[in-house]
Amino acid sequence: MRYEASGVFPSSAQLDVPDPSETTARSMWLMTLRRLRRSKTALVGLAIIVLLFLVAALADVIAPYSPIQTTPQSISVPTWEHPMGTDLLGRDVFSRVIHGSRVSVYVGVVSILLAILVGIPLGLTAGFYGGRADQVIMRLMDVMLAFPIFLLAIVIMVILKPSTMNVVLALAIVRIPILARIVRGSVLSVKENEYIEAVKALALSQPRLLGRHILPNCLAPIIVTATLDIGNAIIIEASLSFLGLGTQPPTPTWGWDLKQNLTLIEINPWITIFPGVAILVTVLAFNLLGDGLRDALDPRLKQ
Repeated sequence: MRYEASGVFPSSAQLDVPDPSETTARSMWLMTLRRLRRSKTALVGLAIIVLLFLVAALADVIAPYSPIQTTPQSISVPTWEHPMGTDLLGRDVFSRVIHGSRVSVYVGVVSILLAILVGIPLGLTAGFYGGRADQVIMRLMDVMLAFPIFLLAIVIMVILKPSTMNVVLALAIVRIPILARIVRGSVLSVKENEYIEAVKALALSQPRLLGRHILPNCLAPIIVTATLDIGNAIIIEASLSFLGLGTQPPTPTWGWDLKQNLTLIEINPWITIFPGVAILVTVLAFNLLGDGLRDALDPRLKQ
């Protein structure tokens, strides 16, 4: 009654009325989490990924030996003392596999984060503004996509000096066009919705419109693509290390261990099998989680 008498009416913020868009977004993410919990394969993938991160973080504690320590004992089969055997230089394979997880996790996660930091702004700019900006950005992305991803990564590593950081940069560069195109397509779809037109009528600044109303509605394909791309980045990193263009010895990496021990596979297959299995399980875990996220975030399943 006081407001009616004074002629001044309170805003929704003064009455503590929740923002409908925030409430809707929160309920959608809760539905996604519930749907994800029902996916057994996604939970298995998530459990393996959590275990992988723990192993990478606690590698110095878990590994019984130094990954670069050589011993007079050369190649040996798995024993109680060396659960995965030893390689040609007498180094413990189990310790090298444990420490090799650090390189794979670092390269996979950091390279995709860098690609996201560059690809999202490019995709937002191209999709929202269109016109000349869209033409310039997308034609540049098309030129990069004209090269096979692995071949482009090899070319970049040949230009740069082989190292772990340069592998991260190479993988980030080859993933930027993919993320930019996905974000652009999502923005083109989202900005045509009626609620975006309503928000534009409120004369909000363009950065706020992009950051608060358009980008959050494009997160689903970004999350799924980034999760799957981490597994792909780990495969490419192992392949580059296998070719001698990735992380250089004596740093333990799964790809380098595969290359170094490949000639001895007929004598002792164990030293090659274990790094290969580590790559297989890690990539499979990210693919399982990515597939589960794709199913949980599929708009057609939210009815």
